[in-house]
Amino acid sequence: MLINSEVFLNKFNLFEKYLQDKYNNSNYMSYRDLVRNTSYNNGIIKRFKRDLYMFGDLRNVLVHNTRINGKIIAEPIDDILERFDFIVKEIQYPEKVAKFKKQVYQCFSDDKLSKALNFIHDFKISQIPVIQNGEIVDVLNGNHIAAWLARKENVSLSQVSIADVLLNADRNKNFGLISENTPIYEAAEMYKKSFQKPPVNWYFDALIITPNGLANELMTGIIVLKDIASYMQVD
Repeated sequence: MLINSEVFLNKFNLFEKYLQDKYNNSNYMSYRDLVRNTSYNNGIIKRFKRDLYMFGDLRNVLVHNTRINGKIIAEPIDDILERFDFIVKEIQYPEKVAKFKKQVYQCFSDDKLSKALNFIHDFKISQIPVIQNGEIVDVLNGNHIAAWLARKENVSLSQVSIADVLLNADRNKNFGLISENTPIYEAAEMYKKSFQKPPVNWYFDALIITPNGLANELMTGIIVLKDIASYMQVD
C-alpha cells in the first residue's frame, strides 16, 4: 500500500503534466512559472494560486529534502491530499455558470416603468434586463428608479417608459454577457475586474447568461453579486 507521500507525488506529477499539456503546449516550464503565467488569464488557477504554490513547495520538499537512507521522513496528512484532490477537480472539471440558469424577467425599453416595478415587487428581484430591437441593451434596477424619481415631481408611473429612466441614469449599461459554458470562477473574475472599470468602485449590476454570451440570444439565467460573492477572493 502506498504511503501518503507516494500518493501525493504520483498525483502531483500527473497534475503538472496536465498543466503543461493544456496551458503550455507540452513545452517545459517550471511548475511555479506555469501556475503564475496561467493565473493571469484563468480565474480558477488564480483563485487557487496560493494553494498550488504550496503544493509545488511540498513536492520539492518530499523529493529533495526529506530522505534518510532513501526513506521519506515526512508525510503529508490526509487533509492535504483531500485539498489537493478538490482543487485538481475544480481545475480539470470546473463548475459552470449554467448552475445559475433560471427564468429571467425582462422588460422592453418602451415598456412603462410600472411594469418593472411590478416585477420587482412580485418576484423579489433586483435587476431587470432590458430588450431593444431584439438585443439586451441594459439592466434596470432600483437605484435607477429611485434616482430618476428623486428628480421628478407628479410622476405617473404608467406613463413613463423604461427608456426614459435609463436615459437619465448615472450608471447604465453596467452589465456583462457570458455563455452558459463559462466557469463560475471566470465569472467571479469578471465581477472583480468590473470594480476597476467605469463606473469605478462599482461592481456589475448583473451578468446575464445566454447560450453563447451574445446580446441577441435568449436569456437563460442571470447572476447578481450576492450569487457569486462566495467565489470571489480579494487579492
